[in-house]
Amino acid sequence: MAHEYIMGIPVDQLTYDMILEEVPQYLSSGEKMTAISVNPQIVTQARNYPEVIDFIKTSTHRIPDGIGIVLVSKLTGGKINERVAGFELMQKFLEYANLYGHSAFFYGAKPEILQDAVANLKKRYPKMRIAGAIDGYTTLSEDQVVEQINQAAPDFLFVALGFPRQEQWLARNSERLKVSIFQDVGGSFDVLSGHVKRAPQFYLDHHLEWLYRSLSNPARIGRIFQLPVFVVKSLWWKMRNNE
Repeated sequence: MAHEYIMGIPVDQLTYDMILEEVPQYLSSGEKMTAISVNPQIVTQARNYPEVIDFIKTSTHRIPDGIGIVLVSKLTGGKINERVAGFELMQKFLEYANLYGHSAFFYGAKPEILQDAVANLKKRYPKMRIAGAIDGYTTLSEDQVVEQINQAAPDFLFVALGFPRQEQWLARNSERLKVSIFQDVGGSFDVLSGHVKRAPQFYLDHHLEWLYRSLSNPARIGRIFQLPVFVVKSLWWKMRNNE
């Protein structure tokens, strides 16, 4: 599939429908789909984590997760016209799993958040089989986590350890996991659990969820300035590299 580079990080020209159309192929072929978010935070910080850059480059689906990615693409003559939000894609994967009776495993978040998220998922997607769940504070070793997931052999694995831990973990372990579809989902379990509310519809409709999260959390207020800084840096990089 076609892709573009933003500050050296590849981003695919994707839509939700394009990704979902390929799910049956990965589930039946034994190949692995890695649907990895590429957003302004990851692009600006990835240089500090070479293993994350390598993992993104070798992933099958580098999703344009953020209006900043779409904006930079448009400003540089690219063809990324649609944001593919990680949380929305996860919901579409869950709906697919529920529709066809597939299984899913959930790894990450605090124990109480994971517990509530799983309880809500059982109610919302009754035909999806929850193969297992491990919180992000487990005392299990990495090998034990991998072994437990492999014993469950889920179709979908959602990893919510936050950037860069989730990408680093997937980079180390995706090849040895018996899973078809992988996705890094950041704080999605917090929302699914009900502990964190999504932005009001107005913010979602205008691609301003990042602004709502920053305004509603004083610890994140500095992130308001990240988007304009990201756009300026990306445009400067494009001018210098012409990729």
